[in-house]
This record gives sequence, structure tokens and C-alpha cells, in this order.
Amino acid sequence: MRELYFSPMLLGLCLLLALAVASTALWRVSRPYSGPGFWMAGIWSLIGGIVLFIGFMATGSPTLNVLGNAGQLAGEALFLLGIFRFMGRPLPWWIVPVSVAVMAVFNIHYWVYAGSSDFLMGVYSSIAGLLPWQAIWLLIRARDDNATRPARLLVAISLLIYSVVTLVRGGFGYVNWWIDHPYEMPYESFSYLLPYNFAIPALVMGFVGVTLMTMQRILALSEYHADQARSSAQRFERLMRASTSGVAVLREGLIMDANPGLEKLTGLPRDQLLQKPVTALFAPESHSALQHCLDRGDVHEQELVARHLSEGAYAAEISLSPLEQQTSDCILEMRDISRHKALEKQLSRLATHDPLTGTLNRRAFDQATHTELDRAHRYGHGFCVALLDLDHFKRINDEYGHAAGDQVLKSFASCCGQQLRATDYLARFGGEEFIILLVDTQLEDARQLLERMREAVQGLIVEELPQGQRIRFSAGLAQWQAGDTLDALVRRADKALYQAKRSGRDRIATLPPATEPDDVLFRDI
Repeated sequence: MRELYFSPMLLGLCLLLALAVASTALWRVSRPYSGPGFWMAGIWSLIGGIVLFIGFMATGSPTLNVLGNAGQLAGEALFLLGIFRFMGRPLPWWIVPVSVAVMAVFNIHYWVYAGSSDFLMGVYSSIAGLLPWQAIWLLIRARDDNATRPARLLVAISLLIYSVVTLVRGGFGYVNWWIDHPYEMPYESFSYLLPYNFAIPALVMGFVGVTLMTMQRILALSEYHADQARSSAQRFERLMRASTSGVAVLREGLIMDANPGLEKLTGLPRDQLLQKPVTALFAPESHSALQHCLDRGDVHEQELVARHLSEGAYAAEISLSPLEQQTSDCILEMRDISRHKALEKQLSRLATHDPLTGTLNRRAFDQATHTELDRAHRYGHGFCVALLDLDHFKRINDEYGHAAGDQVLKSFASCCGQQLRATDYLARFGGEEFIILLVDTQLEDARQLLERMREAVQGLIVEELPQGQRIRFSAGLAQWQAGDTLDALVRRADKALYQAKRSGRDRIATLPPATEPDDVLFRDI
């Protein structure tokens, strides 16, 4: 033990223990970065192998000798794997089992056949000296990580020194085996103690290098993330200012930041928006829906009623999305869709109304009439259909122009609409013809209504027409009866209109329900 106490082996073991503690600390502070875990496992395995080998020296146990050498080689191989993992390269896993297996074979052969310890030391040193070359080549050739280049060169040089010293030690072993040098105790052998004097210090220097590599990587990534955060903040600020929509950062329902677009949509300056409840931007009838959106935290295209300080309420559309997963902060985007809604309403009206007169078009009238027809079949509620045709309308167009004709049509439609109830339907049937559906109305009541309408139309004054020019119309009236289809009802009204025209115009004609119109030659309506 006295020899061991003064041997470099003990100093080397203490250095390795210090490295093991340092590598463990490095692993803990650098997680989840790859590499330090392998370095920690490698150094602890190397220490375990040395302790087992010291046990062999104390007891002479072959098992401890085999396990000690295998543990040391496994530790060195694991340490080198950490470099590959740190550099993001595929791991050469095979170096661990191959190096351990080759050493175990020669080690067992040594004990079974009483081989030479110098030759065994040469085999161990050859394996250990050749292991670092892949890692050295990788460290020198790498070009994609400039931040760690100085530390990588330090590690490469340290591993090169370790490799050269270990191979030299192996060369001494082979020479001593060749010349049949007498056996020496490991702590007395120059060749055995050579790595403890030179290789382990090189390994310590290499660990300092990998620690610097890790710290440089952490610092570089931290700077990168900081730059990304600054860039993201700048982009976010530019987007906030460039967006035509109103954008606000919300925290627990309060406005923490706002862009100029939100100032424009609300009529409030930014300093008045900050710390203001977001509900204050919307009309009371939208507060419940808004709170539901805030509770969900991720909403797209929700329509609400917003408020402008001076212009009042308007239709708005909002979207909400989380700003960060770990916080309740979210981004509110608000758009003024009042023009869009007005256009949508206008398009909807154009789809169902005649653009000139504002009455229903044929398609909308057919839909409304079928609904009323279903109701009549179900409940037996009667209704009437009237076809109206302006008398001598072609003459008006020819004598006074189409602009005058258009104005006559608009005035006529407006006058008719004023005489009808809200439940009745008025539609332009084509050209100067109009059709009316009178809900829950008997034939005589419908006739009286049309007579009042005829008198009102005669009193119309159209500026485009000469003074005294009167507008007149003829009408055919038919009443629904059980079993009627819409086509049958319209045909009867059309036949009645035909009779009114033949009787001199400017009058209302009706047909009894039993009249069958199929024997009449109809006009193209």
C-alpha cells in the first residue's frame, strides 16, 4: 500500500474522481443538451474499471482484472460517444462492445494460458489509443459550429496527446513482451505508469475542453434565442403597427397593448386603451358572447357589435388566439365588417328583389307562394293571387322614353306596396306585369283591395310624364281552392287578366274557382 500511496495511480484516480463529480454537475446544469450525459457515464465507468483493477492488484483475482480492463475501455468509449452526440452526428455504438469484447478475449487468454502481461498491456493500449481517432477527426473537420471551434481544437489536441501516449505505452508493452522483459508490478512499471503521468492529465485537459464546448454552445444558443426574441418582438411590433385590423394583447380581460388600428376602430388613444377591460369596446348585447370567447381563448371569426367613441355601434368580427401556452395572455384581432355586412345585405336583396322596382323577383315570389300554399293545404286558409298589367305601357316607352317607363314602373310598384299589408307579397312578374299574393283573403275582399289600388294608381303623378297623363292597369284575380297548384292558380288569374284586357282595360276581372283555364290560348307571360 505504501508503494501505491506514492504511485501516480492514486493521483490519477483522484483526478478522475474530481472529473466524475465535475461531469455530473455539468450534466445536471446542461440538460437537455446532448453529450454531457455520455461524458459523465464514461468517466464513472473509467473510475469503476480502475477501482476494480486496484482490487486485482490487492487480491490477484483474475475476475477483477478482466472486469477492470473492460470497465476502463468501456468508459473511454462512452466518453468518445459523447462527442459524437454533442456534435449531432450518428453514434458509432459498435466501438463499445467491440473494444470490450476484444480486450476480454485477450484478457481471458492471458489467464488461461499464462500469457505475457506486457503483451496484454500492449493490446489494451492499442485499443485505447486507437479509439479517439474518429472523434479527433470529427472535431477537426467540423465546420457547422463556429461558436465551439476553439474548445473543439483543445479537445482534439488533448485526445491526440492521450492517444499518442497510450499507443507509446502499448509499444513499450510489445517490446518488453518481445524481449521477454521480467514481470514488474504495475505501480513499478514505467510503461504502465506512463498514462497516469501524461494521458490522464491530457484527459483532464480534454474534459476542460468539452466543458468549454458545452458552455460555449449554451451561450451561443442563449444569444441566438435572445436575438430571436428581439427579432420576434420587433416583428410583432411592426405587425401591430402595419395591420389594418385592430390588435390588442389581453391579460385576464384587460388590454395590455394596442396597435393604431384599434385606436382607429374605437376612437380612443392608446394610453386610454391600456388597462381598460376589453368588454368596454363592445355593446352590452355582445358582452355575454365576448366573455364566452375569452373563456375559450381560441376563437376565429366571431361576429359582435363593437362601439366607436363618436360614431356609435357597428358590426365587428373578432379572433382570439393564445399568445403563450404557459400564460393566459392572448391576442385579440378586431375588424370592422359593417361595410361587408351592408354589401352582404345588398347582395341578399339583389338575389330576391327586382333591382328596378324593389319588389320581389320571380324566384323569391315562387318560394314565398309555395310556403303559403303548404300552409293553405295544411290548415285550409284561403288566399288569392292577382296578376296586374300596366295598360298601354309600350306607348309610354315609345313616346316618352325608357327612363320615363322605368319611373312609371317604380312609382306603380311603390303605390301598390303602400296599399298592401305586411303579410302580402308583391313581385314583378316580367316587363310591366306584377303579381300579388293576398294572404288569408277571400275573393270579394281581394277585389275591393285591388279597386282601391286602381284608384290610387290613377292619382299618381310621374314627373317624366305630361301633366294629366294617368297610369292605369288591368288585373286578373283568382282564389285558391283545395287541390290547386300554384301553376293552376296563376293560369286562372292570367285568364281573368286576359278577360279584363278584352273588356276594355282599366278594370278588375275574376274567374269562379270552377273555371278550367286549359281551353284558353294564353299569352306568353
